[in-house]
Amino acid sequence: RMSTQMQTQRTRVGKYEFGRTLGEGTFSKVKFARNMETGENVAVKIMEKEKLLKHKMLQQIKQEISTMKLIKHPNVVQLHEVMASKTKIYIVLDFVMGGEIFDKIVHHGRLKENEARKYFQQLINAVDYCHSRGVSHRDLKPENLLLDSYGNLKVSDFGLSALPQQVR
Repeated sequence: RMSTQMQTQRTRVGKYEFGRTLGEGTFSKVKFARNMETGENVAVKIMEKEKLLKHKMLQQIKQEISTMKLIKHPNVVQLHEVMASKTKIYIVLDFVMGGEIFDKIVHHGRLKENEARKYFQQLINAVDYCHSRGVSHRDLKPENLLLDSYGNLKVSDFGLSALPQQVR
């Protein structure tokens, strides 16, 4: 007699066990994952080396990683670690529960002024912090502004960020 319970095979890379796909971009897929040592939830950005090489994106990814290593701020999505296999690059980031501000606006209409003000202040704090470290984001838009479970803003996706020469 066969079991009706299907065994789902979970992918594991290092100490991380992967779950559902959170999002997909041109060069990456973002998956939910759990750190099996600490139980912490994270988001993992997965990129195919082959695809990055073909589109000459490897330098930009390396820049994104080195930029994110410089940035530690409560309103910026935190880089935890970077791993690589033969074919893939894995960037382990904060898992931000509340989704994009963009979706919030789409589903609930415009923000109340005091709420918008709070997000704007957090955004300005994050941007000021980044600029003080010589980093400019260059792609700020509601899709890159996430909300955590406490309703705090987190800036994500430093893919197009610029580092001035002297900081590199």
